[in-house]
Amino acid sequence: MNECILFAIPTADKSSNYHTEDINEEHTTKTKRNKTEEPVEDTEEKPFKVSPHRTILPLEVRTGHFRDMLLERGVSAFSTWEKELHKIVFDPRYLLLNSEERKQVFEQFVKARIKEEYKEKKRELQQAKEEFRTLLEESKITSRSTFKEFAEKYGRDQRFKKVQKKKDQERFFNQFINSLKKRDKENRLRLRKMR
Repeated sequence: MNECILFAIPTADKSSNYHTEDINEEHTTKTKRNKTEEPVEDTEEKPFKVSPHRTILPLEVRTGHFRDMLLERGVSAFSTWEKELHKIVFDPRYLLLNSEERKQVFEQFVKARIKEEYKEKKRELQQAKEEFRTLLEESKITSRSTFKEFAEKYGRDQRFKKVQKKKDQERFFNQFINSLKKRDKENRLRLRKMR
């Protein structure tokens, strides 16, 4: 039979609190069919080493450092705590807050980042739209021009490429063409009145 026998070796060091039962629980045991069984681990979250700065710095400062860390580590606004944890857990600023505070600050950070990213994308699209409109004005197109003709002629221009979606490009082009048609119509009406 293959049985595992463990002996407790007494030591002169009194700080060692190992007992034979503890040693038996730490090692794997073998069953009759030579399969190893791993000891069951506690599923509780083990406490992390407490940072010495936690007691010195006020909560607002610690929270600020934690947010800075989240920003520096590139934490996505559209992600979850579990997915982003690997990016931040080894940073010393991670230990400035306790577990509950970390999650709370993370959730606040994510909500704020979503709003910021939305505003930033909206601003970038607005800027791209203005540059696209400038391109349309410089191109001297007429109210009878088509988007296909315009795209073939100016498709390589950076201002054209900044508006990434073709749908948006066509929409901006059509808006500009409609404004040209309206202006042409108004001009014709003025000319008729002058006659």
